[in-house]
Amino acid sequence: MPRFLLALPHFLLGGPPPRAAAPARLPPAPPRSIDFARDVRPIFNRSCVSCHGKEKQRGGLRLDEGFLALRGGDAGPAVEPGDSSRSRLLHLVAGADAELKMPPGKRAPLAPAEVALLRAWIDRGAAVPPRRPVATPARSAHWAFPPIRRPPLPIVKNATWARNPIDVFVLARLEKEMLAPSAEADRATLVRRLHLDLLGLPPTPEEVDEYLADRRPDAYERLVERVLSSPHYGERWGRPWLDLARYADSDGYEKDTGRPFAWRYRHWALAALNRDLPYDLFAIDQLAGDLLPGSTPEQKAATGFHRNTLANHEGGVDREQFRVEAGVDRVNTTAKVFLGVTLGCAQCHDHKYDPFSLREYYQFFAYFNSDVEVNVPAPLPGARRLPAREAKALQKLEANAKAYRAGKLPAAQKKWEEELKPAYSKALPANVQTALKVAPAKRTPAQKKLLSAFHAINDPELGKLTRALAELRKNEGPLAPALALGPRRKTHVMVRGDFLRPGIEVRPGTPALLPALPARGAPTRLDLARWLVAPDNPLTASVAVNWAWHKHFGRGLVATSEDFGTQGERPSHPELLDWLAVDLRERGWSLKQLHRLIVGSATYRQSSHARPGLRKRDPSNELLAGQARARLEAEALRDGALAASGLLVRQVGGPSVRPPQPAGISELTYAGSARWVESTGPDRYRRGIYTWFQRTSPYPMLMTFDAPDSNLSCVRRERSNTPLQALTLLNEVVFVEAAQALARRVPREEKTSPARLRRAFRLCVARGPTATEAARLAALFEDLKALAAEDRAEAAKLAGKAPPPGVDVAEVAAWVALSRALMNLDEFVTR
Repeated sequence: MPRFLLALPHFLLGGPPPRAAAPARLPPAPPRSIDFARDVRPIFNRSCVSCHGKEKQRGGLRLDEGFLALRGGDAGPAVEPGDSSRSRLLHLVAGADAELKMPPGKRAPLAPAEVALLRAWIDRGAAVPPRRPVATPARSAHWAFPPIRRPPLPIVKNATWARNPIDVFVLARLEKEMLAPSAEADRATLVRRLHLDLLGLPPTPEEVDEYLADRRPDAYERLVERVLSSPHYGERWGRPWLDLARYADSDGYEKDTGRPFAWRYRHWALAALNRDLPYDLFAIDQLAGDLLPGSTPEQKAATGFHRNTLANHEGGVDREQFRVEAGVDRVNTTAKVFLGVTLGCAQCHDHKYDPFSLREYYQFFAYFNSDVEVNVPAPLPGARRLPAREAKALQKLEANAKAYRAGKLPAAQKKWEEELKPAYSKALPANVQTALKVAPAKRTPAQKKLLSAFHAINDPELGKLTRALAELRKNEGPLAPALALGPRRKTHVMVRGDFLRPGIEVRPGTPALLPALPARGAPTRLDLARWLVAPDNPLTASVAVNWAWHKHFGRGLVATSEDFGTQGERPSHPELLDWLAVDLRERGWSLKQLHRLIVGSATYRQSSHARPGLRKRDPSNELLAGQARARLEAEALRDGALAASGLLVRQVGGPSVRPPQPAGISELTYAGSARWVESTGPDRYRRGIYTWFQRTSPYPMLMTFDAPDSNLSCVRRERSNTPLQALTLLNEVVFVEAAQALARRVPREEKTSPARLRRAFRLCVARGPTATEAARLAALFEDLKALAAEDRAEAAKLAGKAPPPGVDVAEVAAWVALSRALMNLDEFVTR
């Protein structure tokens, strides 16, 4: 890296205070009077404002106006009026350090006479003209940032095709491109598509038959309502939300300690989606449920959204570093999930592409900087009461903790303050250090409260009592990981993102390009959450709509769902995106209503059959002239196999489970500490969303099919196609067991071979086989049965459990092999 790039952050962006230069190194100040407009501004205009002017402010420093020059930059004042020897600006332009100079690079340095003028201006008080109004930068003209309004419906020629406003916008674009929409998919395809998209599970043959037999005009709408009312809706839409929330059951990093109650957040999310909690309240509860007046245990559990950050509890770690890193992750995740912007790019410097500054990043960070991580009792509805003995012990411990707080804690705090070593004191938060420097008798009520709260968190004896209470409360019900507001901390810009290099202090705030947050006292996380879903915020509703659209069509209206900024793609149908975003807000933020609108459209109901020339014309289906074909996500593949076989346990919610996985995976963890003890009984066959996710050794089947690693928020899963995926579908334990169960199920439910073949086919792909397919399946089955009869010992191994009464082991083995083939069909793994 060039030396001048290193020089910039050291002085203008942070680093240690400037050394006082020897007077001989600075040109002497001229004796005449100095006028800012006449003498100083021309120097700044010629040599400085290209980097520190109206258009660009490196390090937050602006020099095109005198009062702005005195305000300084992100790292603090650049000018110390009356003392040029302590002024960073003068040190840089004078070249007081051979390695640090301004202007940077090969640009001409200031002449000695110019440096002398600046020195004289500073030493004589750095007088500047009276402050005058400065034009604030215009809001970005980028499509995503202006306010959104419901656009009028366009005029189309083929209006009879449209079922709702979505279709009018889509058809207008198709007609402009001189394309026609595809025909509607057949009814069996539609029922399977709906079940997979809204429930993540294939329909049973009986559910398909029920819809096919319903000839009422509103049969499809009735089907949509039945599906939306299923408790499995929350599981289907909870899974992509957990991707956004970077949910996992362990801490991450080397030791990757398990989080036994992480599932409590997942349980809340699924229940909230099932009851169609309005999206604005869904967001507020997760970001600030603990700060709502009279917040419930459920609302506190919702803040587990931000307890999914990685956590490092290893010995010797710098706890302040990882506290800050957790806060940074919360900022980046909030911006990505709810605003669809890459605010995280401004953590170390002003955003290179979007109008977000370093200072604005830490203003956003300030909303999370005073938070502490807590575990709160969150018993599930209908949970059992503690036995009398345990309840009495809990009551006694609570009394002891209360007595300790009232009696011994103040004395313990006094002793702690007296014995506090200077080296440790420097590592404390700045506001705690400030309060400690004040004599106890002279402290303000706020300082006393701050020190009491800080000491209580770190007091060893109180910590023992708290841990004992937590252990007892485990039996009272799950302890939901949550956030709470701790002692208020000052927030500083972190120079180059380094928590050890604090810059200027900042207050909580939001990016200037978006509508301002209403001013009322000290803003909190709750204010931030309400600002995110305020009617004038142009991003939150659009991002939510685009997220749902992506899941229904395999591509968002904005293809870069995670980035609505200038480096993301423009929307394919901008008016439709605005219309849907406004509609979401005006219909009470109901996600189910959004799904109802999308799946009810003619656009959604189109066939996905390839059309000659269309793939070449529109390879990514941006124009929506047909439905998309996409491989099922990892969890849906597993769930589909279990559902077809009859093994799937459909219990909703609850703790994570550990289904079978290949040997040697858990041994990859730190010293083999995360042992994988396989679940037994019904837990072995729960849905994939409930599989325990160990960050350092994630469940391999899910990872093979592109599940995210949960270290960072994931808006869009990658989609790959590898030989390992085919081998997994054939040989992974759960798929083999599903094939064996399907092989035993079919003979029980049907009496003849043709009926069994048809039943197996329908269980896997929701439709009956064509005559050609049926003939091929029958021929394959006979070949497989003949092979199995030749080696009955191997046939018995493949069959697994004993065959059903009256069915030969070779026949069962043939059904297992046929079932494996059916579960590897492209139609089975594709929606």
